Amino acid sequence: MKIASALLAENDFLTADIELKRRSGLINKANILLFQFNGRVYAYLNHCMHMQRPLNCQQDAIFDRERQRLRCSMHGFVFEPETGVCLSPVCEGQQLQPIKLIEQDGFLSLHDKQAEIVAIYRCGKELI
Repeated sequence: MKIASALLAENDFLTADIELKRRSGLINKANILLFQFNGRVYAYLNHCMHMQRPLNCQQDAIFDRERQRLRCSMHGFVFEPETGVCLSPVCEGQQLQPIKLIEQDGFLSLHDKQAEIVAIYRCGKELI
């Protein structure tokens, strides 16, 4: 499944469920964040390393008040949007796991051909 780039405005975000098919036949499932920041689209595994929770687990937001940093809604840990590097003391230097995207003809897809987007959400509501 592809995502229309137009669904992501500046400082907006979506979450998506993905499935990664392994050679063994096993399927790993994960949730990712997709957002636009400074005109570029980024994607990370939606998983704060501090408490093993989605960044938007407490409220449907991923940015700080100034909309310059990603922020985990549980304890307020902040991350650089461009790199996913944590700036908060407890996990300083650790990094959110990036997900490579391809943007082509107005659509976003996962770079890994073994991975597939199976559902897309905005504000917790499934879009597709």
